[in-house]
Amino acid sequence: MDDVNLLKIFSVLLIFMAFLTSLTMASLSVVVTIPPLGYAMEEIGGSAVSVNVLERAGDNPHNFNLTPQQAVIISKASMLVDLGLEEDAWIAEKVKSINPSIDIVDATQGLSQFLIGDPGAYNPHVWLDVKLYEMMAINLYGSLVKVDPKDQTIFSLNLATFMISLNELDEEVRIIMMKIKGKSFVAQHPAWDYFARAYGLGFEYSLENDSGQTIGPKDYKRITEAMKKYGIRSIIGDPVTSSKLANQLSSETGATIIDINPIFTFNYFDLMRSVTNGFLEALK
Repeated sequence: MDDVNLLKIFSVLLIFMAFLTSLTMASLSVVVTIPPLGYAMEEIGGSAVSVNVLERAGDNPHNFNLTPQQAVIISKASMLVDLGLEEDAWIAEKVKSINPSIDIVDATQGLSQFLIGDPGAYNPHVWLDVKLYEMMAINLYGSLVKVDPKDQTIFSLNLATFMISLNELDEEVRIIMMKIKGKSFVAQHPAWDYFARAYGLGFEYSLENDSGQTIGPKDYKRITEAMKKYGIRSIIGDPVTSSKLANQLSSETGATIIDINPIFTFNYFDLMRSVTNGFLEALK
C-alpha cells in the first residue's frame, strides 16, 4: 500500500473519530449555584451535560460574588440551577441580566412543605437531608428531559442508578446516627436543621442567623443557661469562618467545639459521610 493510500485511510479515520467525539460531547451547558446541585446534575446528565459550579466547595457563601470568567460561562449557558430560595434571588437576577434567554430551574420546587423556616426565609441547607436531596435530583431530571428530550433514556438510567446509591447512603447515615440519636448540640451557624430533623438529633440553638449575623447578649445568656441546665456539651463550629462567640461559649460552659463544613467538597457522598462522622465524634 503506497503512502498516498495510507494518508487517505488515516484522514478518513481522523474524520470518523472527530464525528464520534462530536456525538459524545456535552450538548447542554448548565450552571449551578452550589456543589451539591452540580454533583447531582453531573450524575444525572452524564456526558450529555457540561456543568459549571459558581460557588466552589469551601467558599464562604456570605462573601460570594461572580467573577468575570463565570460571567462568560453564564453568557453561553442554557440553564441555571439554584435552590430557588431567598438567598439565591440575587444570583438568578444577575444571571438573567447576563443571559436573558437562560432557563432558571428551582431545585426545591414542590418541596415547600418540607422546608424549615418561614416563607421567604427558608433555611437553604436542604441537601443535608438525603431524602430531600433525592427529591431535588428528581426535579433536576425533569428539567433535563424538558430541554433535551432526545437524551431521556440516558437521564432515566443515570437517575435510577443515582437514586439507588442515595438510598444506600441514607441508610448508612441512619445506622450511624442511631448511636447518638436524641443527643443535642449548639451550632455556630444554623446549617444543621435538616440534618438534625432527618437523623434524630436535637439542634437547640444557633449563634448566628442565616445571614451570618451573631446573636445579641440576651440570646447568648439564654443559650449559656440552657447548656448548663441540660448538659449540652457540644458546639458545632464552622471551619470557614472563625467565631469568637463560639470560643467564648466553649470557655464558659466547658463544651467542645467540633468544626464541620456543610459544603466542603463536590462529591456528595464524601460530604455526607464526613458530616456524619463529624457528628458522631462530637456527640458520642
